[in-house]
This record gives sequence, structure tokens and C-alpha cells, in this order.
Amino acid sequence: MKQYGLVCLLLFCGLPGFGQGRDTVFAVHKLFAQKRGSGAGWVTTGAEVAYDASVGWRAIGSKSEKATAAIVHGGVPMVVGTWQMLRFSAEREAVVIKSYQEGWSIPADIRSRLRRKHFRLTARDLSKL
Repeated sequence: MKQYGLVCLLLFCGLPGFGQGRDTVFAVHKLFAQKRGSGAGWVTTGAEVAYDASVGWRAIGSKSEKATAAIVHGGVPMVVGTWQMLRFSAEREAVVIKSYQEGWSIPADIRSRLRRKHFRLTARDLSKL
């Protein structure tokens, strides 16, 4: 009789909605951390390219050509990275998680970016715990 009760308990715990809140918060944390990291990478890359185009080894031509190259080749990645870092900031992450824990749904732009990989627990995630 105890075995049937244990099997029923395990089946009940395996239902989709049982641990969904904790998993969703973990996935949102993971998504925001990933997007902030890639945004920082874009900013760094843009700054390096802008430096190379203006005063680095690629700097050839007149001052206006250097400035144009620095703005186009370095400024665009910097703007994209800054925008991504602002969009996935720690403050917005806290607001999204707090509203989710209060019973509101996750915003559509965040929900559409959540993938299966964000819900998986990896060895790197275990080392951060």
C-alpha cells in the first residue's frame, strides 16, 4: 500500500505545473544574465573597433574618414550593446520576477525569448549556487 502512495506522490510531483514557478524564475535569471553578457560584449567590441578605426593600426586617410569609420564600424555595435544592456538590466529583471511572483504573467517580449536551454540546469549553474 505504501508503494502505491509513493508512486502516486511521484506522479503528482511530476505534473507540469508543480515546480513551474521556481523553474520560470531560474530561466528568467539565466536569460537576463545571458543577454547582459552579450550586450557587454557588443559594447566592448564596438569600443575596440572605434579605437582601431580612429587611432589604431587601421587609421588611414583624413580625419573625417577616421571619424566616419569610427562612428559606423564602432558606434553601431556600441549602441546595440548599450540598448541590450538597458533592456535586460538587473532592475528590470527584479521587476519582472517580483510581478511574476505576485501572480502577473511574464511580459510577452521576455516570454518569447525564453527557450528550453534557459530552463536547463548545467554544471556552471550549480557552481554559482
